[in-house]
Amino acid sequence: MFEKIYILSFLVMYFIIVFILPSVRVKRKTGINPYVFKNTDSAQDYIGKILTAINIVVFSVVLLNLLFTKGLQFLAPFVWLEISLLKYAGIAITHLALIWIIIAQVQMSNSWRVGIDHSAKTDLKTNGLFSISRNPVFLGMLLTLVGIFFILPNAITLLVFVSSTLLLQVQVRLEEEYLAKTHGENYLNYCKKTGRWF
Repeated sequence: MFEKIYILSFLVMYFIIVFILPSVRVKRKTGINPYVFKNTDSAQDYIGKILTAINIVVFSVVLLNLLFTKGLQFLAPFVWLEISLLKYAGIAITHLALIWIIIAQVQMSNSWRVGIDHSAKTDLKTNGLFSISRNPVFLGMLLTLVGIFFILPNAITLLVFVSSTLLLQVQVRLEEEYLAKTHGENYLNYCKKTGRWF
């Protein structure tokens, strides 16, 4: 029971640390709302809606694990993957991914956005973790979903990981188009030196 409560508590803390705290920090420092997804039918905003739905699904699976464990049988569990070693590896991965994301967000400073902010020119970040990956925050998020799959291996957590990977592949390409237009040659040179993911 403790393990199930811990996983849910960690996930709540994760969303506070990854999404709410940096957004509040940027809003206070700049006066700009860093959450720029809107309620339109554009590709960018559509991705935002789907990612929100995916987050709700992840919370629902973890909550089901805590309150109604037998209900997990309806999520097509991969029983052969339900081993302690894999579960502990998943817990380690999610924690390391969170630390990685926090470092990347600190290095982003006031450039942190949830979505593409066409109204403000943010600084191009190329140092720290951004010298290893052009998208360290997204990479950390994908690693988190790998960890969650290891902790709760079933068809839904696998689908969440696969669909998130596909959506983020589109999202980073939209952001790359914006950054290329905004930062021009500097960004193109950065792309030559640093991989999209690593």
